[in-house]
Amino acid sequence: MIGPNYYSYRDDVARVVKKEFGWHRYVFNSYKDEYDHLIRSGLYKDLIEKDLLIPHEQVEIDVSDPNVYKLIRPKQIQFQSYPFEWSYRQWRKSMLAFLEINLIALKYGMILKDGTPFNFYLINGKSLLLDTSSFMFFKKNDFWVAYLQFCEEFLSPVALMHFNGLNWGTITRTNLRGLHLAFVSKQLSWRSWLNPTCLFHIHCHSRYSNADESSAKKKPQNGFDTEKLSSLLTMIKSTVLSWDKPYQFKNHWSGYYENDVESENYLICKEKVFSDWLSNTNPKTLIDLGANTGKFSILAAKQTDYVIALEKDENCVDKIEGEIEKGSLGNITALIGDLAETTPDSGVLNREYISIYTRGRSEMVIGLALIHHLCIAMNISINQLAEMFAQFATKFAIVEFIPKEDKKVIQLLRNRKDVFKEYNEDNFISAFSIYFDLLKVEQLDDSKRKVFLWKKK
Repeated sequence: MIGPNYYSYRDDVARVVKKEFGWHRYVFNSYKDEYDHLIRSGLYKDLIEKDLLIPHEQVEIDVSDPNVYKLIRPKQIQFQSYPFEWSYRQWRKSMLAFLEINLIALKYGMILKDGTPFNFYLINGKSLLLDTSSFMFFKKNDFWVAYLQFCEEFLSPVALMHFNGLNWGTITRTNLRGLHLAFVSKQLSWRSWLNPTCLFHIHCHSRYSNADESSAKKKPQNGFDTEKLSSLLTMIKSTVLSWDKPYQFKNHWSGYYENDVESENYLICKEKVFSDWLSNTNPKTLIDLGANTGKFSILAAKQTDYVIALEKDENCVDKIEGEIEKGSLGNITALIGDLAETTPDSGVLNREYISIYTRGRSEMVIGLALIHHLCIAMNISINQLAEMFAQFATKFAIVEFIPKEDKKVIQLLRNRKDVFKEYNEDNFISAFSIYFDLLKVEQLDDSKRKVFLWKKK
């Protein structure tokens, strides 16, 4: 029997494995009826045409295990981000995709048995389900088996972001199996009590699920018929559609290029140098650390096969995702990431979810107008930064150095003692030279800033 592994162990009817030619999924005989119905009923075709489900091909079974019914090879994913790295826009579109898939599946007599955002991935501005074996039959008077999981793992984070603020999405990194509804109910603002979806599916649900069974002898309850469950899903979907924006605090970085850039000449010069160096080095993959609103990620996407835009500010990631949704940036993934608190290996034996240093490893890493924030605002040393860039890069790095004489650095130091004696260009070059060979340096127009092109040793 093909046993569980670190990243595919909870599904008892299928198993995801990594092979020489990419990820595959073994479908077991115990899932034969559901799998055949998914394919033959037209549900699979319907979801593929609507860009809601990852497509796959059936390949020859390569094991002699009698429990295996099919072996399928899904379309391979370039990069997998996790929900706790998503912006509000990304969370919301994934939740809407989940609801829409269930509404369509009900028409074919099926429903999703899982209600977790970890079953979705982002591509081309859309959110697709990657768990082909998550469908189960739905009959009259059945219960919505994924209801509690949906409320804890999908609805609760989105509601918290909508009513309380964007930073609530990242709390799921330390709550990988969802948020307890009683906890969520206490955190949500009073306005959420006026919203029927929050009232019934979070506030009342939390009290019902915590009720002492001995205090109320309940009669057996009936489940749903297709029409009633479709109506319930449609009502929740309507609510999520109305939650078009999260609760916003004052934000600075999402308007950086409009309000805070050094000068127009400086920006033009940096764009030209960056584009020229990309042409000369020709990396196939690139990660943009501190991507802001994605200006240089978008430039890179025109010259490379794939770009990861990593940015701490949720509003900036939302802006990049908005550009991706326009349809011309299918080779970019934007995600929330704080380089002082990077996503670690986590989950079962720390192997279920993979560190950003492993997933984000690219031929080129760039850090533009970034390292002065990390060194001075976050007190990360130059040596640590050099090691960080070396972990992300396999071939090249483009790094902008901003000296202490720069007005942005002066602002950072305005209300604090300057204890950053090691922050200077000589130490920067020395630290990066441990891991890289210096290829080129360019002084940027109308500034004291320089960009450095490095090649990994």
